[in-house]
Amino acid sequence: MIRYAIGTILIIGITALVGCDWMPGRPTVPQDDRGNPSSVHGFAPLWSVNCQGCHGETGMWGPARPLNDPLYQSLVTDEWLNKTIANGIPGTLMPPHSVDNGGWITDSQIEELVSGMRTAWRGTPPPYAASSPAIINWKKLKANATAGRTVFNTYCSPCHGENGVGAMAGSPIDSAFLALASDQMLRATIVCGRPDVGMPDWQGNLNGKPVPERAGLAPLSDQQVTDVLAWITSHRVTYPGQPYPAGGNTSPGFRGDD
Repeated sequence: MIRYAIGTILIIGITALVGCDWMPGRPTVPQDDRGNPSSVHGFAPLWSVNCQGCHGETGMWGPARPLNDPLYQSLVTDEWLNKTIANGIPGTLMPPHSVDNGGWITDSQIEELVSGMRTAWRGTPPPYAASSPAIINWKKLKANATAGRTVFNTYCSPCHGENGVGAMAGSPIDSAFLALASDQMLRATIVCGRPDVGMPDWQGNLNGKPVPERAGLAPLSDQQVTDVLAWITSHRVTYPGQPYPAGGNTSPGFRGDD
């Protein structure tokens, strides 16, 4: 009798489990908020999870390029932003984020990020934005690194030091820095500046006002931007960082006789 009762209870229990399609340890409803990246939606949550670590909580004050900048937003396209998020920037710390490239973000989530940036940060660009040198898909002008050094020392040395060795701002020719920075990011910085850290744009303006360090200087031309970029990137080395040479840093701009 006891065996019969126990057997009956087991049969009823198993039937109930099968009928309810539930087993111990299995969630009763999909738990989208636990380890399911594709469940995250909305610009703010997507940005917080995937982007703010490098670009800052509000799109600025991060180690990477500030995206909360109307001038920058006016010079990039939705398509370019979409592809950059999806594919990353090879050779830099900007990884590919799309599922197709081994990341965690779906195509629809990438579209949400791009749409959110455009809505929140496009703002009103300065009136001279239409005449700005391009920062994406720029025309490949013939670059002159020697001329670029002269332009750099004229326009940039008050903050970055003569020959880029660093002063009140860091050294843009540091090999470790260059190992992490793409040509496109450097060009965007020269053209748009870094309003979050006080670097003026190609016109010599910071937050719409001219900076004293650029007083009397004309806006940078497309050719000058190209030449400065060529001079900066000419300092890239095959093996950046340690081990350092025994005689100290002998890169151009660091030698006493340079």
